[in-house]
Amino acid sequence: MKRFSLPAGLTLGLLLITRSFAADAAPAVSPATAELDALEARVNAKDRAGKLEPADFAEEFAAFDALLAKYQGQKTEEIAGIALSRAILYWEIVNDPAVTKQQFRAVTNGFPGTKAATTAARMLKNNETLAALIGKRAPELHFPWSSAGDLTSLSALRGRIVVIDFWATWCGPCLRAFPQMREHTEHFKDAPVIFLGVTSIQGRVKNLEPKTIDTKGDPAREMALMPAFMRAKDMTWSVVFSQENVFNPDYGVSGIPFVAIIAPDGTVRHAGLNPGDKRADIGGKIEAILREFNLPVPARKP
Repeated sequence: MKRFSLPAGLTLGLLLITRSFAADAAPAVSPATAELDALEARVNAKDRAGKLEPADFAEEFAAFDALLAKYQGQKTEEIAGIALSRAILYWEIVNDPAVTKQQFRAVTNGFPGTKAATTAARMLKNNETLAALIGKRAPELHFPWSSAGDLTSLSALRGRIVVIDFWATWCGPCLRAFPQMREHTEHFKDAPVIFLGVTSIQGRVKNLEPKTIDTKGDPAREMALMPAFMRAKDMTWSVVFSQENVFNPDYGVSGIPFVAIIAPDGTVRHAGLNPGDKRADIGGKIEAILREFNLPVPARKP
């Protein structure tokens, strides 16, 4: 999907933020929450089916407008969550940054003091961070744990193209992008390119066992579980835990998955890409950087 300049698939944590707003608003499921649940289920179903174009979501855009019109004048957390969910859909789908910014500003201006407004403001700020980041030196990352042996910092990889994928075990869209990450890793295995899955301590590990593994207060256990997770999910690229939060403000990360591509000179060339979106053309972007630095470009398979 087209990146506004923030991250990642429609079913990621950002869209789920609206659930917490609804929970805060009422102890029971209200009509507005039920309507939003049903609408988000439609959006997520189309996302999983690979729908990518604005026309694919015309009915959902109209439904969001109708839902907000129905509750016009109400300034609760619950209704603010509806507005935020609509803004995120515009961010993911519409190839018009001005329109997307307008949607987030509608949340900040229309629902002041709500959690949704705070989130929308942070996303707008992160957009500014991303715009300023491109072409600049990549912010440093520090790794207390790495599947790549003694790798302890991002700067140690200077001289190669580094494709950073910010992710977490609980992130469904992150896991759904793993096949694309495997393809890229295989294609560029003989080129000076490293793919690096960057996460941080989350206090839990999901999608390894039937039940969530609680690691709160035990980061050593969480890190020790990562090799098993990598084997279970066939993660063929390197994974690190960063001291910095996976929602890294220095990179403008508001949601995951979020890919940044760093050139051999250590500068950020691309950020806010969704690895599960073929239109992000991560492979093409890597090849362009290889050519820029007169590095070998692997042949495309027929």
